[in-house]
Amino acid sequence: MQSNRFVAVSGLSLVCMTAAMAQQPAAPHAAAPQVAPASVPAGDRLPPRPGQLAPAPAQPVGPCGRFTPEEKSFNFGKILSSNSVEHVFKFKNTGDANLVITSASGSCHCTVPQLSKSEYEPGETGEIRVIFDPKGKAAGPVQQRVTVVSNDPTSPTSSLTIEADVQPIVTIEPRILAFNQIGKGESSTIDVVVTGRLEGFAVTDIKFDGQGDDITAEIGKAEPAEMNGEKFYKVPVKVIFPPAKKIERFNRNMIVTTNDSREKEVRIPVLGEVVGDIETKPQRVTMGLVARSAEFSNTATISSRGNKTFKILGIKQADAPAGRKDPELVFDVKPTKPGNGDVSNSYTIAISGKAPNEMYRGVVDFDVLTDVPGEEAVRMGVYVVVR
Repeated sequence: MQSNRFVAVSGLSLVCMTAAMAQQPAAPHAAAPQVAPASVPAGDRLPPRPGQLAPAPAQPVGPCGRFTPEEKSFNFGKILSSNSVEHVFKFKNTGDANLVITSASGSCHCTVPQLSKSEYEPGETGEIRVIFDPKGKAAGPVQQRVTVVSNDPTSPTSSLTIEADVQPIVTIEPRILAFNQIGKGESSTIDVVVTGRLEGFAVTDIKFDGQGDDITAEIGKAEPAEMNGEKFYKVPVKVIFPPAKKIERFNRNMIVTTNDSREKEVRIPVLGEVVGDIETKPQRVTMGLVARSAEFSNTATISSRGNKTFKILGIKQADAPAGRKDPELVFDVKPTKPGNGDVSNSYTIAISGKAPNEMYRGVVDFDVLTDVPGEEAVRMGVYVVVR
């Protein structure tokens, strides 16, 4: 029975779309007589051009459903990031035939529209209940859209908008802990503030995931604070990177546990790089776009950050990844200060090679071997693209 009703409504929709077309005047078989140019009448309506028919007056269309919402947007104002909110958009079928709503969908998974039924008689009202879950959304103003598809010929696709100002339960500043470059053997500290809304808010634990040196955190005492008429609690935290032991880039997370059950755990990134005394510029040498079988070359420098002299004992090209054949590189190392023999605080490395006779894209890694303790092999690379 339900399927028959949908067929009938589809027929009405077809009438809606074709009625206006059916009532348009047929194209004449013979050329229309030339019409003398007329003077421009008052207002902004221009007369027909010579040989052009005057536009046909608007014709009424057949019976159709009309989706007419009472409002097209709603603002929730300030809401907490832990609480789902909902709003009901009311609408009416203002047409003279049944209105069929094919779908109602949100612009993301956090916005879920609910519709009690799909077909509405002329004059009948309906509701679209929209549930918005802000959890995981960035703090601040948020706008989401609900798209309603129906058989309304004037607006087959309609948009309803919800807005909100999402207020986080727990915030951490800065939002990213960037240690940047840390010298080998050096330590570094970043001051962090964790803010919560709960009465008696506290940070109960801090951990760091991933591999690397043991980063530690010192948790201070919470202090009350007021912002924009609201009461908060601020907890100072010192994040300490210990004397670095290993030269590496690290990308980890700081995991903050609180006593607020609404947001028990918060994670923020921890980024940085432990560097040694040896510095390469650049670390990855770009050869640009190289023609097939053509020779390529470029230069790089390797030096001591502390202006200490060191030796380059050799350069070794790394093995290519499985299934790939890298071009062979040739290296020519020269001290930047001539006359010092094979000992200097800075060197120029001339890198050259020949492109394969086929398409290629990759980074050819190589290790610069030095006499610096802990930095016996400094990794560099050459980026080559062959077309």
